[in-house]
Amino acid sequence: MKKLKSKKCPDCKKMVEDWNRSCKDCGYHLVLEPEEASRERFLRGPSLGALLFTQGWAMGGRLYLWFLLSLIPIVGVVALIALTLFGRRWSWKQGGWASWEEYKKRMRMMDIVGVIWILILVVIYFIVKK
Repeated sequence: MKKLKSKKCPDCKKMVEDWNRSCKDCGYHLVLEPEEASRERFLRGPSLGALLFTQGWAMGGRLYLWFLLSLIPIVGVVALIALTLFGRRWSWKQGGWASWEEYKKRMRMMDIVGVIWILILVVIYFIVKK
């Protein structure tokens, strides 16, 4: 099931009048998901960027106290776990974001930065290992 933003069936492109039903032309099941439900699901999800690059993610997510805590060796592990599991919610609540779109765009960018950071570390490891 896909969530719809327009009033067209994503399968056959016909106009749809009733949501949460099947398309009358092709039988595709249409689901309208409220923005709030989508937002809550996103905020409850773990953050890949926080897992892979905790300090950078904390700065990008405007959680500056957590950034400082992540620099302390033992506390850093706790910060990694906490930010991975709860960081999105905390960042949305405390970050002072202008809009949901700005926030979501930043979170996607920070996830990409985390993946790139790990790839750079792996490449450096293999270069130094030789």
